[in-house]
Amino acid sequence: MPIRMPDPPQPKDISGYDDALLAEMYRRMALIRNFEQKVNELFLKGIMPGTIHLALGQEATTVGACLALQPDDVITLTHRGHGQALAKGVTARALMAELFGKETGCCKGKGGSLHVGDLSEGALPAIAIVGASSPIAAGMAFAFKRHKTGQVALNFFGEGTANKGDWHEALNLAAIWKLPVIFLCENNLYGVSTHVTEVMAVDTVAERASAYGMPGMTIYGNDPIPVYDQVRQAAQRARDGEGPTLIECLTYRRSGHKRLEHVYA
Repeated sequence: MPIRMPDPPQPKDISGYDDALLAEMYRRMALIRNFEQKVNELFLKGIMPGTIHLALGQEATTVGACLALQPDDVITLTHRGHGQALAKGVTARALMAELFGKETGCCKGKGGSLHVGDLSEGALPAIAIVGASSPIAAGMAFAFKRHKTGQVALNFFGEGTANKGDWHEALNLAAIWKLPVIFLCENNLYGVSTHVTEVMAVDTVAERASAYGMPGMTIYGNDPIPVYDQVRQAAQRARDGEGPTLIECLTYRRSGHKRLEHVYA
């Protein structure tokens, strides 16, 4: 059947979750949404230089995933990485300074929207080439395993990446060497303006995991709780030496490929 945004599942009983965790989920999701909206406004007014790639609507996926990791675990970001960076701990001040090309930015003003991140927070500065970060995530996981650090690498990518050769090579390498890496797909259904059903003959990205002998699952990505639970399980599996996991989070980008077309007064 065609891939589409599923109906929200029945609300989960959250009584077993720490109140501080739930509050932090809400805080980070609200921070990302407000940050992205302000960036969009500044860009359309011509105040912000360069270009932007927003992830409005995908906050739950990134926040749920990052909060399930340990502080010293590392994520790789996509070209749509503002929310991923904020979810992992990069400050809004440092990120906004980066978008304005300031030396106080998280990448000293040299990266811009497409290359945000801060390795001291466990966020490898983003790589804008689609699919290029997946082999790097596998490489970091190889280093973690070799040096027995107990760390996990999480590779954020979009569904379009799942058709790239370097993504498949990364999954194969991670599987045969049982590397501590999580491949997390933010499936927002569209690559620029092309729907995923036009470029994939399978029903889900996650079912491709079976070809490499690793677990794969598709979950509702607009609720941070199921994302948190699945990433936490996958991270523990990786730390136990059982290898990688592919998690597909169905979400939706509520903006254009680069911006939300809205004219601010």
